[in-house]
Amino acid sequence: MGKKITINEVALAAQVSNGTVHRALNGKTGVSDAVRERIIKIAREMGYEPNIVASSLKKKPLRVVVAFPGPTQENRFFYGELWNGYRTFYKELVTYNMEIIEAPYYNDEVNSFSNNLKTLMRQYQGDIHGVISGGKLLEKDILTVKRLIENEVPVVLVSEGQENLECLCSVQSEHWLDGQMAAELLTMQIPDESSILLCAGDVLLSSNCKNTEGFESFIKESGKKHRIIKIYGMEANDVVYKRVLDVLKNDDSIQGMYSVSARHSLVLAEAAEACGLEGKVRIIGSDLYPESVEYMKKGVIQFIIDKNPRKQAQVGLKRLMDYLIRKEQPLESNEYLASTIVCRSNLRKYV
Repeated sequence: MGKKITINEVALAAQVSNGTVHRALNGKTGVSDAVRERIIKIAREMGYEPNIVASSLKKKPLRVVVAFPGPTQENRFFYGELWNGYRTFYKELVTYNMEIIEAPYYNDEVNSFSNNLKTLMRQYQGDIHGVISGGKLLEKDILTVKRLIENEVPVVLVSEGQENLECLCSVQSEHWLDGQMAAELLTMQIPDESSILLCAGDVLLSSNCKNTEGFESFIKESGKKHRIIKIYGMEANDVVYKRVLDVLKNDDSIQGMYSVSARHSLVLAEAAEACGLEGKVRIIGSDLYPESVEYMKKGVIQFIIDKNPRKQAQVGLKRLMDYLIRKEQPLESNEYLASTIVCRSNLRKYV
């Protein structure tokens, strides 16, 4: 590794004082445009890199809110991995002068996303510097995000995007393509004209809808004759389980099953076991978590489309941190991370 260039050396090369270099590189007044451009050019050619950590420590703490759905009950599958991704990245955040506020939200009137953010804005008198969130935002939540943006608070969304919101960026998987991949994998394994049971998730989640659309689009465009039986809803797993069980017991034409969501992948596997269909009905699940891994090891689930929620959280936090500390705008307003197709032969690599 080469020697680190100091501000002293840039000043000597430019034949100006250290203070002039500091003002030029940090956009401060007291330096003409011509001198500023010359200093920036010299610094760049010399490979000078400012000490971002040291400079950040001189300023007041940056206060960032992490607001993902609380990782309890059925939320522990996908959203638990978002929290795990954040906590892994947190080790990097503590290097900087940042105050991280964890604000898990729930689908109730007290601890909703909107209420949590309003409380924090009052508590800190609006002194919030950035927010990262994920999951389903209701109408009142979207209004809260709009107010944050109007107050120049950058907001990063992960797992879901929101049209008509000028967020700093969103980081998510390419949901439509996820559905396409699942459909191709599944139709390669089951007889033509057999039926497919599709757990289509929540109609209010854009990710679930696009995933379902991608799945159906592949079936249609490929000329396959499979009948698709869709089950919607994001109720508690036991409610969806009873509905899946009822369909399986009354329709022996079902040869394949797919869930667009992590939580209902577990439902499909449990229902297949209860009906003695493990290994007979092909199942493709969504996302890696301990239970889905065990069902794959037992051969109940054949493939998993892993949307990498942990990485989504890490990339989203990096984009927010780069903007707050380095003033770097994300290159894309919507960033799509590639999902991973996991099977038993490569499972060890991802677990």
